[in-house]
Amino acid sequence: MRALYISHIGMTEPLGQAQVLPYLRGVAASGAHVRILSFERAGTTADVVDSQRERMKSDGLLWEPLVRSAGHGLGVKLVESSSAVLRGLRAALAERPDIVHARSYLPAAVADVIATAAPKAKLLFDCRGMLGDEYVDNGQWTEDRLEYKLLKRFERRVFKRAEGVVVLTKALRGWLADEAMLGPRTNVEVIPCCVDMKRFFPSEEARRAMREELGLGDRLALVYSGSLGSWYLEDEMARFASHLRDGAAARGREIAVVVLSPSDPASFRGKLEARGFTDRDLIVRKVAPSRMAAHLAAGDIGMSFIQSDATNLNNIPDESIESLSTLHAIEHFGLGRYTDPIDPMACYKAMASMARVLKPGGRLYFSTPVGRQRVEFNAQRVFSPTDLLTRFPGLKLVSFACVNDAGDFDDTKSPGDLINATYSCGLYEFTK
Repeated sequence: MRALYISHIGMTEPLGQAQVLPYLRGVAASGAHVRILSFERAGTTADVVDSQRERMKSDGLLWEPLVRSAGHGLGVKLVESSSAVLRGLRAALAERPDIVHARSYLPAAVADVIATAAPKAKLLFDCRGMLGDEYVDNGQWTEDRLEYKLLKRFERRVFKRAEGVVVLTKALRGWLADEAMLGPRTNVEVIPCCVDMKRFFPSEEARRAMREELGLGDRLALVYSGSLGSWYLEDEMARFASHLRDGAAARGREIAVVVLSPSDPASFRGKLEARGFTDRDLIVRKVAPSRMAAHLAAGDIGMSFIQSDATNLNNIPDESIESLSTLHAIEHFGLGRYTDPIDPMACYKAMASMARVLKPGGRLYFSTPVGRQRVEFNAQRVFSPTDLLTRFPGLKLVSFACVNDAGDFDDTKSPGDLINATYSCGLYEFTK
């Protein structure tokens, strides 16, 4: 088999090295001929590219790096995709790939052209998520924006045109089928993220060495790793860090915030400084992928706050979360009070999504108003405490407690004891 793989994530970047390359090494090891076109971050040095090319060559991977601009404008992306089409067509006409495999949307647009031009090539679309809707959810786009409309039009085409589609979750596979998005020849597979887990188990000695290198001492290390901006909630992470600092101080501990990011950290640093963090408290680094595992090992707590659609949780793989908490939020879903779309079933969709992403043996901690079931105008839902037990497919109740109508905590009641309550708080612990 001959495959042309196109990725908007660079092979010199942490995500490319932790997710994409382990998969492609496995494909090459099975006997496939694999050529990769990837968009590398602008500014990546020639030394880094040459070193990475040699490593990939030793794994049986042929690589043609392209440049990914820091800009996100439509014109910029058209120029990038045109360059990739020319390079890809040249490779495809010379090597005649059986499969053109695209990771995410811009590579899919490139792959669509190449697979159409290359005789007998099949298109495999690894969609990663509904990109346009994610941009709308996090406020980067609106639905009347030209880029959104063009992306949704292409989305309808590529799902029907592709012979194969890879999604992260069963929920997205079901949605594609329900919405008749797929073509008659399209096969869909659910494959959660691919990560080389062996890279992330350094020794205790390596942890001690990195903590010494970072100057952490005995401080509690709160680590953020990844890009900044867009749907990553910097204000909320800064607030969380300040609460952790105050809690640690009450127990005689100091904390340090370690930020490992290729992005410009100025905005996040400013938010942390506004909450009283000093240069001594902040350690900000751009880390090569080869050293990321060692840096992460120095941490005690990791954080990542994102803005997304909690109704469907489409960007979270099935059975991947060990501990999931939602406290007094679900009662507002779908009522439009917080500018979300009106959807009478949104709360129940969210409950099913929580059950889907919970790992076997994991825990879901869930609280919401319970009592006589109703919707209170311009306020929230009140749920039947027993009906909630049927809304989490595959989960079983571990424990239940409540705050009753009088405002008293009570861990002796069962859900059935509160079906006639006026406005109590049900506290549920579920497992899978």
